[in-house]
Parts: sequence; structure tokens; C-alpha cells
Amino acid sequence: MSVKLNTGYECPLVGFGTYKVVGDQVHRVIDEALKAGYRLFDTAKVYNNEAEIGLALENLLPKHNLKREDIFITTKLHPNTEYEVKRMVEESLYLLRTNYIDMYLIHYPKGTNSTDEDSKNKIQRIATWNVLNECKDAGKIRSVGVSSYEIRHLEELNSFQNFPPCCNQVEYHPHFTRVELKKYCDDNNIFFQAFSSLARHNEALLSSPIITEMCQKYKATSSTILLSWATSQGVGVIPKSSDSKRIAENRKTIQLEKEDVAKISELNINQHYVRTTGWLVL
Repeated sequence: MSVKLNTGYECPLVGFGTYKVVGDQVHRVIDEALKAGYRLFDTAKVYNNEAEIGLALENLLPKHNLKREDIFITTKLHPNTEYEVKRMVEESLYLLRTNYIDMYLIHYPKGTNSTDEDSKNKIQRIATWNVLNECKDAGKIRSVGVSSYEIRHLEELNSFQNFPPCCNQVEYHPHFTRVELKKYCDDNNIFFQAFSSLARHNEALLSSPIITEMCQKYKATSSTILLSWATSQGVGVIPKSSDSKRIAENRKTIQLEKEDVAKISELNINQHYVRTTGWLVL
């Protein structure tokens, strides 16, 4: 399953997240993911694993009879100065051993060393947006998107020629359904992609009566139901695991009936479980 981004490129609906997949385990985990059928690999500057992922993909793609164009690579950087953004894009290309990045996201609405109220946040967001789009025009990036952006952060890009971004990657699960933000993205043809789709394995959610009922109805695990709740709405997911069995299981989403998607959505309590609070960033 894939979706067509507003840039015209196809993006797999189910991808493989690589947060905390580092060091010696990268090669084995990427091998397992390719074997399970994953074709989207999601990384970021702050994950510190671009080099290992680039080497693993270079070595493993031939083993799985795949070429670079058969996979989709996403990476991310935090807002920064024009010079630094250009440097980091070049570094990503070098470390990932590729001449283009499929999707480059602005990882968060502020820089890593900035406060939520820093007056430079907007300036750096816009500078980063413009540089990434220059890199897109130069063929180094195919699609430019954002992550953890609120509606106001998206709106500030509205006056720019390259609006809208191709994607907004946010925390999204039945306890945190982001109704207004999702509607804005849907209305503006911005691919809505979820991280932390399993709500950090929150026990209250996973063992709730509604999820238990769905597991029985579809003969599926609670993880599959949560991931499928997203994909059944056309929302992308990027589950991560280093366990071979879970890597394969997370790939197998199913289509839930509309009524069941709505029933699961009623579990919303506007509760986030990740320390990404973009709504606080000015």
C-alpha cells in the first residue's frame, strides 16, 4: 500500500522506524525489515544512525534483489541557519550513501537548543523550509515535509510558493486523535503520517474493552489493530522494533470497517505519550 504525495511521488503507507536502532544491531534489523517487506525507512539527524543505515542498505539491497529506487528514505533535521541546513543535507546524502533523499522533514518547530518562546524559532523554521526546497529544486530531495507542526506552523508557510509540505508526521493513536490538525492536513493535501502509533504500548489502551473486542473480531493482535486503525484512514505509520517477530507482525496491517475505526476513535482522551509538544512552540 502506498499514497501519492502532493509532489507526485509514491510513499509506502507502512514504513520502518529506526529510532534507537543503533550500532551493531542496525544491519540485522534492516535485513529483517527488508525481508518482511518494508520499503520505507525513517531516520533523523538526532537518531545518530544515518551512517549505519546507509551502509546496511548498500550491502543488503542486492541480497533482496532491490535497487535504491525500490526503497523510500526519510530523514529529518531541526530548524537551523541556512548554512547548517545545507551542510546537514549534504551530510545526510553522504552518510546514507545516496544521491537523493525521498523525503526530508523539518523534525520539530524549533531548533534543538532553542526554547519554546525563542523569537528565532519562526525565522529558523522559514529559513530551513526555504533551504530544503532549494535542495529539492536541485534534485537532492524529492519531497519536503514537516513533523510535529501545529496548524499555525503550517499556516506560516502558506504564503510561500512551495506550500503545502508533502507530509506532517505527528504523534497519533486512539488516545491522541488530533482531529482538527488531521482535518487541516487532509483539506490541504498534506500526508498525515503517525509516529508512536502504539502509544508507547500504553496498557490502558492496549487492554481496553474496545481494542479487545476488535482483536477478537479481526483475529489480530492489539498492535495490529492500532496500526490498522491508522492505515484504514489513509494515515501512514512507521512502527519500530528490533525483534524479528514484531518487525514482521507490524508490517501486516488490515482494513478495518469504518464503524470500527469510528468506535476506536472514541477512545480519544487527548493524551500524548511522547515528549514532543509542538503546540507549545511559538
